Amino acid sequence: MRQQLTPQWSIELPDGFQHRREDSHIVFWTAGITIGVVVFSYSGAKEQAALLANLRAKAQAEELEIIEEQEGAVIRFGTLRLEAITPKHTRLALHAFSTAENGCAQTSFYLDNATDLQQALKIWQSVSFTPIES
Repeated sequence: MRQQLTPQWSIELPDGFQHRREDSHIVFWTAGITIGVVVFSYSGAKEQAALLANLRAKAQAEELEIIEEQEGAVIRFGTLRLEAITPKHTRLALHAFSTAENGCAQTSFYLDNATDLQQALKIWQSVSFTPIES
């Protein structure tokens, strides 16, 4: 089901996800998968380039696995990392940014089972931007 995040940003989620608002975030969850989403704006392509450069530099400094792709006007940048929740429990985190010229949808996926990564990537790729006609 397509969920409208803002007038410009939306995401396609499989059936079974619940959601709630937490301040400026929307949290979607189902068994084993939690997705936190926040959308923010900036003033143009220069700020988009600066955001991507900062994300790249941080990911490279932390030696994280990087995923980058472009689909039309949307540039996607994401990183993967294992996060220790407790000494006996880790989860895979995909911190994913879908950027357009004037804004970004930041989606953070927390996966209890790494086999859900393909589903998370598919959901991330479903994030779409529709420019407002002026």
